[in-house]
Amino acid sequence: MSPKYILNYFNIQGKAEVARLLFYCKGVEFTDNQINFEDWPSQKSDDSRFPLGQMPTLEVDGHVFCQSAAINAYLAETFGLYGVNASNRLTINQVIETMNDLWSDYYGIWKNETFDNEQRKAAFAELLVKNTTKLKLTFLESLLKRNHDGHGFFVGESITLGDLVFYHTTGMANKSLLNGFPLLTELNDRVRYSPELKSYLDSRAHSSML
Repeated sequence: MSPKYILNYFNIQGKAEVARLLFYCKGVEFTDNQINFEDWPSQKSDDSRFPLGQMPTLEVDGHVFCQSAAINAYLAETFGLYGVNASNRLTINQVIETMNDLWSDYYGIWKNETFDNEQRKAAFAELLVKNTTKLKLTFLESLLKRNHDGHGFFVGESITLGDLVFYHTTGMANKSLLNGFPLLTELNDRVRYSPELKSYLDSRAHSSML
């Protein structure tokens, strides 16, 4: 019998979206328990489901697991989306860590309460063209080029966790982020229009807010 999965998170993409993509990518049934922000305070104290008082959490046959990165790694390994060897996983983890660094820069601007809308917009525009941002994207493209000259996925012959993290994270940033990086842009299109994910992404209604 297949495990019973329940993914608990807000009704946005945020930190649970990669887990959702992993489920849909492999066609594994799960309950996508999307909790409204106004309902969260009354549920947060339930430490049997939210041991750290935060989300996402993943319930697997009644056992509860926390931390999005741990959940993603578990699902990817369980579903065969974490590469086939240590070298594959090294590449995937490099992609994930690089995207985490990039997102940290982006999120820092988004959460900066001293910025008004125009200042925040200007800071985002500056970040997109910074040398450190370009360095990260150049590095990612170099990893992609190691597999099928950049015309496939980061590793192997099909989507893995690295591709999903890359797609999700860049999708929350301005589209111009990938200007000048055609191979990375093509990778996002391959994920977006993949047979495994197209139907879900076409119908996805929850916002990309954090």
